[in-house]
Formats: sequence, structure tokens, C-alpha cells
Amino acid sequence: MTTDSLVIPKPGNTVIRIGGDARPWIAGFRCDVCGAAVTERTMACRACASRTPPAEFRAVETGRLHTWSVVHRSYPGVAVPFVSAIVDLDDGLTLKGTLRGVDADALRHGLPVALVFDDAGGAHDKEGVPYVGFHFQPRENQA
Repeated sequence: MTTDSLVIPKPGNTVIRIGGDARPWIAGFRCDVCGAAVTERTMACRACASRTPPAEFRAVETGRLHTWSVVHRSYPGVAVPFVSAIVDLDDGLTLKGTLRGVDADALRHGLPVALVFDDAGGAHDKEGVPYVGFHFQPRENQA
């Protein structure tokens, strides 16, 4: 998929959207009644049972580490160890992803992190169009 020689990547995850400028962003869905935020479209709010479908919104790219696991054994070709993390974004959305750029000894609940879009491990479709993924990294100089 191209636009004026600009290759537009494909989402490598169901929460990723690609904007008209080919820049990725994370989609969340928020209930107008109770404010609950989720990563998938639903017909009703799972938190308050409102029958109004939650509205899509563009998620922020900052959050805090909620919990994590250091993975020492994985599929062939996946470098270990790595940190599998659950992150609470600052807008209420919760995502699971890999946390990079931090020693396991420095991990702590509430660690400020940033969402970073990447090349989804170098994956491409059969036409050579790249996929875009995401990971997290610690925010510098933040408590």
C-alpha cells in the first residue's frame, strides 16, 4: 500500500490504527457513562452495562508499569530474557507489551513508561509491506 511513494505500514496488532499521514496510533474505546476504557469495540459497556457502545478514542503514549514478568524461555528465534509488561496508560487504557531498555532489577510498580512504535520485528506481508508494532520503554528522568 503506497501513497506518492510513501509506504504505509500495516497494523501488526488489533489495537493499532494507521493515520492518513501513515503514522500509527493506539485505539481505545471509552464508555460515555462511566468512563471505562477498553481495547476492543463492544456493543455495551462491560463495566456499567450501559447499552451505548463505547466511543473510539486515540490513546495517549505515556503510562506506568502495572506488573511484569521476566521471560527466560520463549519460541525459537525470540531473544531472551525479555520483559513482558502490563502498562496502565495515563488515559485509563491498559495494554500488554514488551518493555525494553531497563534492567530487571530496576523494575517497579508505577515506573513511568512511554509507548514506542516499531517495525514489528521486521515482519512484512507477501507484497513486502511492513507491519508496525509497539513496545514500551522507560521515560527518562521521571519518578
